[in-house]
Amino acid sequence: MRRLLSALWSSLRLHHFLGLSLALTILPAFAAGLGVAPTLLEFAPSDVAKGLTLRNTGTTALRAQVRIFMWQQQAGKEVLTPSTALVASPPFLNIAPGGKQVVRVIQRGDAGLGAVSGERSFRILIDELPAASVDDLAVGGQLGAQPGLNFLLRFSVPAFIESPLGETAAKLNWRLQDTEAGLKLAAENTGSGRAQITDLALLSSEGRVVYEHKGLVGYLLAGSSRIWTFNLPSSAATATEIRMQVNGQPTRHPLAPADLTD
Repeated sequence: MRRLLSALWSSLRLHHFLGLSLALTILPAFAAGLGVAPTLLEFAPSDVAKGLTLRNTGTTALRAQVRIFMWQQQAGKEVLTPSTALVASPPFLNIAPGGKQVVRVIQRGDAGLGAVSGERSFRILIDELPAASVDDLAVGGQLGAQPGLNFLLRFSVPAFIESPLGETAAKLNWRLQDTEAGLKLAAENTGSGRAQITDLALLSSEGRVVYEHKGLVGYLLAGSSRIWTFNLPSSAATATEIRMQVNGQPTRHPLAPADLTD
């Protein structure tokens, strides 16, 4: 029995790791038996709630937990803090095979607004939980995750609340950094809205592409800065312009020359 429990625990830990990887790469958000749609929620200040649909495409019932966090970028790190501005109802679900359930993501008025004037950013984490064990049922059969319980799969859905002052937009400034570890690409978003950056390319003054990154580069939230390390070639130091898609729209920006930093 001890060996069986050890094998099951190892399997759960493996699925935990795979779930984190899938959550970052799967679009649309479907994997194993769990599907989540849409993959982005946007709120106007006057919106009361939005719907998030969870589907079970598998052949056995599944349990899920939904949590919402305020999302910030600080010192180059993604910081998630439990949110009071958006709440999920219900936060725990039990979905039959082939079934679906809608989770209402509710905006709580001015909760957490404070002196914020720009767009607010959130991450909705949807965890598929292990099936209820006999021990779970023996202590009351509660649907929620118990302390120390591992999850099988995680999806992370971005959500945004528009600025109460009106239209939000990103405003990006780009520059190269020449460090001992090599060239890096730094950006600052001084605008009031996020930038989802895809299909990035660096161009020389002659218009020649000296570096290209296809697909998703990442998000740069309003009022945040970020540094990317792409293993840039030395020829990237000649780049004077950067081309990309920002929130699905093609854009070009001047690129400040590399400066020597630590």
